[in-house]
Amino acid sequence: MLPRLFLDAQVDEGSRMWVSGEDGHHFSRVLRARPGEDLVVCAANGPFWAEIAEVRSGEVCVHLRERAPSNEPRQRFVLVQGLAKGEKMDVILQKCTEIGAWGFVVFEAERSVVKLSGPKVDQKLARWRKVVREAAMQAQRDVVPFVVFAPNFSTSLAVIAEHEVHRVLVLDEEERERGIRSAMRAHGAGNRTAVVVGPEGGLASGERRLAKQDARCQTVTLGPRILRTETAGAVALAIALAESGDMGG
Repeated sequence: MLPRLFLDAQVDEGSRMWVSGEDGHHFSRVLRARPGEDLVVCAANGPFWAEIAEVRSGEVCVHLRERAPSNEPRQRFVLVQGLAKGEKMDVILQKCTEIGAWGFVVFEAERSVVKLSGPKVDQKLARWRKVVREAAMQAQRDVVPFVVFAPNFSTSLAVIAEHEVHRVLVLDEEERERGIRSAMRAHGAGNRTAVVVGPEGGLASGERRLAKQDARCQTVTLGPRILRTETAGAVALAIALAESGDMGG
């Protein structure tokens, strides 16, 4: 398994570039990279096979050889997750990144035990983005999923609209018939889908009303068993990716 380097910029095949900062330190001081060693550079315009050309203290020069095949799902799924307590958010973000989530919108639900405001929001976002980045490296992803915080469910729906998500599947324990597979088939083609998961206490009645008033939203069930919030999102994403042909063939 080759190490991965994530870049926000577009790059050219055959070019060389120096990487410093946290990634440069990681490759030069932690991994102790040596010239000639292979890696994958995941740039804004796709993954590239590359090799370490030079190493200095705290930075490395990489040579981009040729394009590499993509590991990303054809369809993009965003997890809209009600803020959970303790270390559950770390687990949710880690596992769903491994599975293939394109991005995350964490919202402070009416029933969320944890409340975030001010500097705490920035602190949590920094931690969550670090968790997601490390999970993306481990899972051999080509992109680092985005992580956004929304102060309420209404704002989370606005955020996913900004990301051009036009299909929203809302996990609801009161739904008895419509599953994720049937909802995706009924909706037709579309490469961006959001999955909404409530916090430990589930979605409140007001949040359910908002979902029903939004034409993009459909309530779905995962079956007769009630799953924990840290389990539901991962299961839902796995089902959705399997239905779209991006997991398990």
